[in-house]
Amino acid sequence: MYNRIMLKLSGELMMGNKDFGIDQDAVAKYASQIVELVKMGKQIIVEIGAGNIYRGKEEKGMKRTIADNLGMLGSVMNAINLREAIDKFGHQEARALSQIYMPYIIQYYTPGKAIHYMDEKKIVIMGGGTGNQFFSTDTGAVLHALQTNCDVVLKATNVDGVYDSDPNINKNAKKYDELSYDEVLAKKLAVMDQTAFALARDNGLTIIVFNVTKEGNLMKVINGEKIGTIIK
Repeated sequence: MYNRIMLKLSGELMMGNKDFGIDQDAVAKYASQIVELVKMGKQIIVEIGAGNIYRGKEEKGMKRTIADNLGMLGSVMNAINLREAIDKFGHQEARALSQIYMPYIIQYYTPGKAIHYMDEKKIVIMGGGTGNQFFSTDTGAVLHALQTNCDVVLKATNVDGVYDSDPNINKNAKKYDELSYDEVLAKKLAVMDQTAFALARDNGLTIIVFNVTKEGNLMKVINGEKIGTIIK
């Protein structure tokens, strides 16, 4: 159903059962699932957040620009870590790229380079978002998906879709099976950055929000099973 896929992973997923940092068992689990997709013939680009290391916009007493820079560095750390996990546990070639220029640490991203690696059946992992302050890694995922001609953005979370309110707080929260971008923006649903939604809407890119922590869900989404919430 989908051949070239942008997989958006939150940094929190890298924590596993920890309260902070990286749980290598959790990273290995997601690395193995991503490798399985490549074995199916899919082309994969992963955008990864940094919430397990640093959530810049929540830092008090610090300029937003500096806090965002630190958050981008956390995302680069996660990208490099996932690359190594894919190589070690999945025995699959992966390349970590970033729009932040750090030649001794991570390769510099261009759309052509990312597409070239995916054509070679290598997994591409994006760290550092767009490389600019004030833009989240959600926006980075949509931007890079569009630049590399992805068929879909899979927003992998620990919640099984988009709700009208927080299901962890409101037991009567309503889950949406399908939404339009105009509905998401009008209702100000916060599952993803509003800038990312607007960019996807303006370019006709589909986003699917689903719970990746449930075993087998990633494969179900790839196979077209109706889980999570589809936004188009």
